[in-house]
Amino acid sequence: MPVSQRRGPYAKTQARRAEIAWAALDVVTTDGHKAVTVASVAARSGLSEATVAYHFATRDHLLVAAVELSNEVMAEGADIDLLAGVSRTGEFLSLMAAVGTSSRNRLALFEAMAAEAADPDHPAHAWLNRHYGTLLTVLAARLQELQHDGQAHPDLDPMRFARQMVAVWDGLQRQWLADPAFDLPDEVASAFRLLSRADIMEARRAMEALAADL
Repeated sequence: MPVSQRRGPYAKTQARRAEIAWAALDVVTTDGHKAVTVASVAARSGLSEATVAYHFATRDHLLVAAVELSNEVMAEGADIDLLAGVSRTGEFLSLMAAVGTSSRNRLALFEAMAAEAADPDHPAHAWLNRHYGTLLTVLAARLQELQHDGQAHPDLDPMRFARQMVAVWDGLQRQWLADPAFDLPDEVASAFRLLSRADIMEARRAMEALAADL
């Protein structure tokens, strides 16, 4: 059988799953994640409930599909290469946080799924491990580049730094959802500078420059 014919049904299935995921995310965006049901997603997508249930076995699977898509949309909205521009990491994180706060309902979905992911049998478990795995790898690599350029403290362990940064970011998001009275993007950027000890390195460079002029 030609390759194109073998791929046909698979491509059609993937397209239908994407269509349903977009409908689920649309329900989340407009009505919140608690409004997501097989019936509400079917109505939003124009498909039958049987079709939605065929592609996503449970409501939890729909929510995971929605949060995965939401993360993709957020990354595209930031429109910045994670590994480009050594001095822009703090700005990137701030921008990502700003994109996240542009939809309170989507951010609430992330937090809800992250809480459920503690159960290894929940469909969100694998998603959160992938999400954190990628984020930790990126942040650890970025710290190493900053260390190489003298913009982050050389004694910091990259993976420990990444875990702490993710923990602070997640905690700030939960606080913001409870009380959005503070500037979340600014706090995220500030946490990055604090944990990477960027201020210490700036002071060290200033002292070295001063000594060189004496």
